[in-house]
Amino acid sequence: MMKITIQVMVPPYTYEDLDTAIKIAEAAIEKGHEVSLFLFADSVLCINKNVKPIRIDRNIPQKLKEMIAAGKLRVDICGICMDYRGVTGEMIVEGAKPSGLPELAQLIYSSDRFISLMA
Repeated sequence: MMKITIQVMVPPYTYEDLDTAIKIAEAAIEKGHEVSLFLFADSVLCINKNVKPIRIDRNIPQKLKEMIAAGKLRVDICGICMDYRGVTGEMIVEGAKPSGLPELAQLIYSSDRFISLMA
């Protein structure tokens, strides 16, 4: 089993980096690996449970919520990035947690693989 950390930095509905991160996470989890997702910069917008995508589009916050609830994914969110973008603790999906660069450093240190997705 490997520990994998994926960092995403770009807006969720402007680029497909979050979709890529989710697909990588799903494939790794299916193979028995442990996966953490660190949301940095504009990617923090994807954890807002108040997002209401149109019916034909993907619901990224709901997908992440389901993966967290199933115990399959750890999601850390840069707290400073949240503050800068007006995302409050009440807005984030259950199970995701605000953190910071010390936690990211620990995730990187303890991971066998680190993937950074930036547009």
